[in-house]
Amino acid sequence: MSPVHILPAPREGMEVARLAQSDYRVLADALWHRVLEGPGETRPELREAVAQRAAGGPSIAGACDDLARQIGESACRVTDAQVASVFSEMRSEKATFEIVIAASVGAGLLRWRQAISALEAVTNATS
Repeated sequence: MSPVHILPAPREGMEVARLAQSDYRVLADALWHRVLEGPGETRPELREAVAQRAAGGPSIAGACDDLARQIGESACRVTDAQVASVFSEMRSEKATFEIVIAASVGAGLLRWRQAISALEAVTNATS
């Protein structure tokens, strides 16, 4: 089985690191838009608010606030009660799943952006 290449081959004269960084930003933006603004059982505004909350943003109304905050702080500490609370409010497993994924994407992309900023700071400091 041949390996799957996520990134295109470097173009002549381009630095591989810059090409990869640019492509990952495009992919991160696509992920954000697909998960938070794409079709779903929950409103896009709610999914975006949940993602922002998981990334340290402002509180939101309802049970989604506690779950999103916990996913942002430490996802491994999410409790069955937190998920059940969102499920009772959403009244759907699919909607509950969308909330969990929105929070996960928000928290994950925050950490990714922080890592990219740290790498850029180190790269700029050594240049």
